Amino acid sequence: MSWVQRRYRQQLNQVMAERAIADLSGSAIVFAPHPDDETLGCGGTIIRKIAAGAAVKTVFMTDGSQSHASLMDTAKLAEIRQQEAMAAAKALGIEATNVTFLGFGDGQLDQHIAAATDRIYDLLQANPVDEVFVPYHLEPPADHAATYEAVIGAVKRLPVRPQIYAYPIWYWEHWPWMGPAGSGKRDALRMLKASFKSGLGTALFKDFQHAVYIEPAIAQKRAALNQHASQMSKLEDNPQWSTLGEIAKGDFLACFFQNYEIFHRPSL
Repeated sequence: MSWVQRRYRQQLNQVMAERAIADLSGSAIVFAPHPDDETLGCGGTIIRKIAAGAAVKTVFMTDGSQSHASLMDTAKLAEIRQQEAMAAAKALGIEATNVTFLGFGDGQLDQHIAAATDRIYDLLQANPVDEVFVPYHLEPPADHAATYEAVIGAVKRLPVRPQIYAYPIWYWEHWPWMGPAGSGKRDALRMLKASFKSGLGTALFKDFQHAVYIEPAIAQKRAALNQHASQMSKLEDNPQWSTLGEIAKGDFLACFFQNYEIFHRPSL
């Protein structure tokens, strides 16, 4: 980690300490585009909310079948990722009955916005909650943006709207939060463009006005993320099997094990 990265992360801790959410007892549903996003973006928050007595549910929008589609049959991978999601939920403290899989195809959610919105609306009608967690609206992956769009569309139809908190996943993928080390030329250029667009990482301090202190829950969050074994380890020792820990030589995962999980509250 460079001194610039270290300084930014120190500043993030200082800033978010003043923005920490004190009351974690509100009921919530976490919407995840793929299995593992719930743990990466909200794992510590889920742990702390459950400890505070909150009822927490998770909803997985897609089956995650495309993460390593060139190396494994997609139906088998979808089955594995669902099993991993259930194991991670248990590690986070979420009861099995509070986990829902909508089963949309990985990478295809933007083609089913209307259907996804209807499914989400029905879920929120049947399970009223105080808070809803969604991916940040500037997330680059299509499934992340589609999850945000579908959830917001459903919430707008509700007579009583929950508070919405948006969490970053791939939004972290810009300097100095992540370095270009290990990236190909195309990835490095994309990261450079994102860095300038985000004011060299400073936009994060303005856009994320809410935080949850997760330092006491980091070990449990890490244990839950390790349940997503297909993303955290090389299955069958295949050297071509990419893992989250390899992204930017560990910078990506380091973003999720800071002392605070950060959130944007969109205006409806």
